[in-house]
Amino acid sequence: MKLKGLLQAAFLLILSVSTAQAVTVTNVRRNPFYAPPLTSVSDLREMMQISQEDIRDGLYQAGYPELYQPLMEQFSQIPVSRVDYLPGQHFLWMLSKDNGGYGSVRVVSDMTWGGRSRIAAYEFSIRSNGARYVFAVPLACGNLALKEVIGSTVAEGGRGQVGCLSCYNFRFVADAGYLHQSDPGDYLMLRAGVEHSLSERLSFLAMIGGAPHLSGTDGDDAILVDFLLQYDWFSFMFGNQWSSAFVGVGMGGWITSGDDKLPAEDTDVDVIANIGARIYGQPETFNASLFFEARSAVDEFNDIANYGRFGAGLRCRF
Repeated sequence: MKLKGLLQAAFLLILSVSTAQAVTVTNVRRNPFYAPPLTSVSDLREMMQISQEDIRDGLYQAGYPELYQPLMEQFSQIPVSRVDYLPGQHFLWMLSKDNGGYGSVRVVSDMTWGGRSRIAAYEFSIRSNGARYVFAVPLACGNLALKEVIGSTVAEGGRGQVGCLSCYNFRFVADAGYLHQSDPGDYLMLRAGVEHSLSERLSFLAMIGGAPHLSGTDGDDAILVDFLLQYDWFSFMFGNQWSSAFVGVGMGGWITSGDDKLPAEDTDVDVIANIGARIYGQPETFNASLFFEARSAVDEFNDIANYGRFGAGLRCRF
């Protein structure tokens, strides 16, 4: 009962963290709102002129449709500054386009610049309903972003509020897959948790879940408590966009109520390794990856062929 209560509490904690997740962007060139890169304020004014429909669509998706008219009316008369944003700079949202800049407009909310160096941008502000809205447009991509709202304690009904955990770069992840044990046993693998970005390529995952026993003469249902370090190994072209491959290693708990005297059914501390690749979406937005995983109990390495569990799954990041 204590174990069940602990797992329930951990699940509720993970669920609460996922609602306050932020998005860390490390490459704004993947999905530019406008091409080619901006080199002058004249380029910026041209972009704002020819992208009016996309801007209208983006502001609607972001929840700020009422800003379209004042933005278009005021932009030609307001000063524009050239600025550099350091890593860690936060934006309430940023507009970009799918498929390397050729698709539909999309919004990345609660966004933090997580690149290794500063990013050059144009900055300007407009006034509406007693507040000042500060916009930023990185030169490399033309992505229109709302940096901050000044002069209103609760801007536009609370939109753009930053979760208290946003600075820690958490995001929600979920896995679904299949594991096979040669002894034999077959399992459904279901787990969910959070991912924390440690650097541009390295992240830490903490997940809990279950592995219901599907078939086989050995094995039993198991509770999973897994911790992984994941490294984005290299990038490659997948279809018409860049994707990335990754490797992961870690430790996990395989907790069962089976016979502790049977290696195929006992509770174990596992070593976990996986390898996979992103097949849908971009790093800073919802995406999906296929992965292959192997796990073996620490005390069963000498018989991993019989008692190791091998399989594959789909990992979704939200």
